[in-house]
Amino acid sequence: MKNKLTSILICGIAMMMAACSGSSNGKPMSGTQLAEYNETVAKVQKIENLLCDINGMEASDALQLSQLADQLYYTYDANGLDSASIANCQALQQRIEQLKQNIHQTIKDNMHNIYVPIVNDDDCLVEKKTAYPVYLKRGEKLYVNIKTKRAATLKVYNYDSHSTLKTIADKTAFKFNMEIENSAIYLVELNPGASSQYASIHITYTTNHLDRLTPVTVNERTVEAKSGDFRAWSVKGIKMTPILDEPRKFTLRGQLKAMFSGSYRGLVAIEVPAGATDILYSMRISTNEADRSSDGEFKDNMNASYRKIKMLGLPVYESTKSSGILNTILGEYTPKREEDAYINMFVFGSSSQAKKFQDDKPTNQLSYDVNSSIMGMQSSTGRIPVKGRQTIYLGFENERTRYNNYVWVELIAAQPINEYFKTEYFIK
Repeated sequence: MKNKLTSILICGIAMMMAACSGSSNGKPMSGTQLAEYNETVAKVQKIENLLCDINGMEASDALQLSQLADQLYYTYDANGLDSASIANCQALQQRIEQLKQNIHQTIKDNMHNIYVPIVNDDDCLVEKKTAYPVYLKRGEKLYVNIKTKRAATLKVYNYDSHSTLKTIADKTAFKFNMEIENSAIYLVELNPGASSQYASIHITYTTNHLDRLTPVTVNERTVEAKSGDFRAWSVKGIKMTPILDEPRKFTLRGQLKAMFSGSYRGLVAIEVPAGATDILYSMRISTNEADRSSDGEFKDNMNASYRKIKMLGLPVYESTKSSGILNTILGEYTPKREEDAYINMFVFGSSSQAKKFQDDKPTNQLSYDVNSSIMGMQSSTGRIPVKGRQTIYLGFENERTRYNNYVWVELIAAQPINEYFKTEYFIK
């Protein structure tokens, strides 16, 4: 209906603007003028006939018709025309004015049958619980027609009031309408169940207001939430707690120099916070004892990388050493390396072994965590699994004979926690 009717209107407008202009006194319309006049009359008749038989008008049809009706007018120049021609032009002018009124009245009379589409998808893959938002005003009516392959659950919420209006569980067909009592954002939520499935989803509404035939855009964004917030969901996250208030600096003497003063070894004891699964570390190793402005930024860098990845929707926590977000965020930040600055790092699980290391016992006679210890270590970041441990000890050893190495150590405990998020819906 739309293409046929609007094309007639568009063509008719030009004709109606041009018809019935004359240049001689008291003469009937010329052949050209009469042809234009008759063509305009014919188009008006077609539009009138179509308006009398309109069924199932779409929202876009109604909007375009209304816009065209506002543009529709007819003028004529009476100078040079005889009375009969003037009378005909007057009659056509009145007829077109009446047509404009009829168009607006037809739209008004059909408003209850004009469905404004929100979702129109016969082949929609629903992979998880999904909400379809729509802004509705008081007095409007919401229509839902959804079919699924397997049993699913559907809910309708008033988002503004955080209330559940309807719940239909374990069905494959959901067809109903709802009278809207309050102007608000509404959510039609479909839960596909344990696994994804295809669905036919049709969500529309009807209104009595012409300006509502174009739906308001509902924007959405994911924000952090608290447990118990409306429609909030939880994910496994990470709490990162610094072990040291500031970087711990070690001076590891060259082994030859250590025979006279100082030590080529260093040790730090780490009390593992309850529930921690990993200790994250940053080791900056240098042959220069001068501090850098970047020292002490490890915690801030880790939190910034974690937040960035979290908001991208990636898996938040993974307990394995080989993969997961801890490895990802550690890879975002590595201290600058020096070619000649390297040490050995040993991870001890017992105080007795740590004491023997401190007392210069050869490491081949000590028991340490081979998987977490690193020989020939340069500046780097890493993680040490500590689940179930209360205390670990990090031992540092300078293998170089003549030259000192300086080590800046920063430590963070990673504890799994539940984090909460929600979707905010808003209109501009």
